[in-house]
Amino acid sequence: MEDEPFEIPDSWRWVKLTSICNKLVDGDHNPPKSVEEQTEYIMASSRNINYDRLDDLENVRYLSKEVFKIENNRTKAEKGDIFFTSVGTIGRSCIYSGDYNICFQRSVTVLNTNINNQFLKYFFDSNFFQTYVIEHSTGTAQMGFYLKEMANSPIAIPPMHEQARIVDKVSELFYQLDQIQNNLI
Repeated sequence: MEDEPFEIPDSWRWVKLTSICNKLVDGDHNPPKSVEEQTEYIMASSRNINYDRLDDLENVRYLSKEVFKIENNRTKAEKGDIFFTSVGTIGRSCIYSGDYNICFQRSVTVLNTNINNQFLKYFFDSNFFQTYVIEHSTGTAQMGFYLKEMANSPIAIPPMHEQARIVDKVSELFYQLDQIQNNLI
């Protein structure tokens, strides 16, 4: 990559996000009409993605099985995919547990990569990437970080064994922080 945002260790490399993606799609740009009754098939939006989890799943569009099959052809959400909010409140992400029949409106980008997805999720949460998203978002009434910008995002990639080590360490630190917070409450 030509423009390196900052210096990284020699064993790391800067890449464009698209070069490590097996899947990089956004949700439906013209969402279908929902059904009145609650079903096991849902179409969610960016408001349903909180940091690290799906949230407020009572506040979704419910779809028939037939409509879901059509809508799911676009995103094909699978366990381990990263969901990234790209319109409205941008920059939140979570890794999909695979527990729902879920598809998305345009406000969510669905990614899967050939690197450690948990490492990439932590990278997305970094101050560097959050600032990058804000600086490269476009729009007037509602800001968006659309697929082209997302695909061209610079990502710092360490070797796989180091990705795993970083994920383990960051997860451990978050666990310790959570324990401290729970003991203070």
